[in-house]
Amino acid sequence: MFVKKVKKYYEYIMTKFNVLLEQKSFRHDTVVRKYIYKDYPKSDVLVVVFSSCTRPGLKARYNYVRTLNPMPVKRLFILDDTGSDNRGSYYMGYNWNFKEEAATIELIKSFIEKTKAKKVIFCGSSKGGYSALNLGMAFENSRMIVGSPQYYLATYLETSSNIPTLTQIMGEKTPEKFEKLDFYLRDKLKNNQYIKSQKIYYHYSNKEHTYFEHVKDMIRDMKKFGYDIKEDVADYTNHSEISYYFPDFLKKSIYDIIRNQD
Repeated sequence: MFVKKVKKYYEYIMTKFNVLLEQKSFRHDTVVRKYIYKDYPKSDVLVVVFSSCTRPGLKARYNYVRTLNPMPVKRLFILDDTGSDNRGSYYMGYNWNFKEEAATIELIKSFIEKTKAKKVIFCGSSKGGYSALNLGMAFENSRMIVGSPQYYLATYLETSSNIPTLTQIMGEKTPEKFEKLDFYLRDKLKNNQYIKSQKIYYHYSNKEHTYFEHVKDMIRDMKKFGYDIKEDVADYTNHSEISYYFPDFLKKSIYDIIRNQD
């Protein structure tokens, strides 16, 4: 565990350095998305990485930049740092307009076209996992590598330290909006036209609260809807510990996809 912690903090420092040198922006409609792109000319695989939640008071940051440095793939890291607290909106948008979601999809499409990628992998943990599923489902033949994402988003945001995020996404809070946001991901999973062409690599611990509150129901629904899922089950008890376990799963899953063309 000590080695994992050292690696985590080293990655954080290196990511801050990379941001100063490599961060760029993409505009769609009224939205500006920040990103870092790492090329690998010999590869036709594009990996898209989404940000996790930060603690209140900390701005959003890029995740898994250092983790994926050795990987022989093209990498697109997208930041979700808008809002009054710079912690983002789950890549969705504000006042119920979902413009951030649309802009993120357009950014990804632009890189698929630019890089001529034949395989696209969406990945992230917790909030990043939710976003990888939510946005990855929009692309046929996509692969999604996720770690313990939330499922009932409105309930999660209301009962955690993320009420400002909930308020910003919904704008004026109504029971109808709350219910729609709570089942936003479930409804997309159910109505996804590309189910048969996609595969999900799903890491979680069955000993921490996210499993009982979100993951268990999501896995059940995914199987009911007909998704191809590869599960990786750990036994840590604190949700934050995912940052020590998910990186290895992420790298292994990407290598499996590359080698097997899965």
